[in-house]
Amino acid sequence: MTLPSEPAFWNDHLHQVPLCAELRHYFSTIQSEIRNFIDAAHPFMAYPKYANLYTNTWDAFPLSKFQNEFAELSQKNLNFNLDRIVAFTRNRLPTLSGLITALEQEGHLSNVFVSRLLPGSVINPHRGWTPDFLRIHLALYADPYCRITVGNETQTWIEGELLAFKDGGPYLHQVRHDGTSERIILSLDLSLNYLEQFIPGISRSSIGANGVGS
Repeated sequence: MTLPSEPAFWNDHLHQVPLCAELRHYFSTIQSEIRNFIDAAHPFMAYPKYANLYTNTWDAFPLSKFQNEFAELSQKNLNFNLDRIVAFTRNRLPTLSGLITALEQEGHLSNVFVSRLLPGSVINPHRGWTPDFLRIHLALYADPYCRITVGNETQTWIEGELLAFKDGGPYLHQVRHDGTSERIILSLDLSLNYLEQFIPGISRSSIGANGVGS
């Protein structure tokens, strides 16, 4: 089977996206606010273990409602008030909330959450629910031996840096944590239609690995 002619990771295409520049610029403050919130509120909840998605420990807490994600599709099975949790969390993370609120209200951004993966955990190969977004990770705490594979390419997270891939795109992705420290990332989805103005061709899956349209 021939894989589509587009990159597995979009990290190198993010430099023109204003939000991405802001996330890097305010990284230290964002990291500090999230760390303080984690230590005070202990907000992590186990990620849904549907279809044997992962082993060991993968948990998260939401900073927005979900769009075309498992949590939304299973709304009737949730035993917590998502709106209340989101409001509580966002109130305690003012820097990040200030950066994402306008894009969220305009419909360009969704599915914001903080995710933690503990050593020894494995997220099995899977594809997300929707092809309409680019998933962007800001690494808050990283371990060089926690790695993500998208298609045939493997990378690791680097603290303060961004990693991006199409969660519901053409490639399966998986994660293995063979390190010794927790990996914590901020994850958010930006609409491909919105990103077209900064990364021409991204919504048509037409950019080759060298960044040239094909």
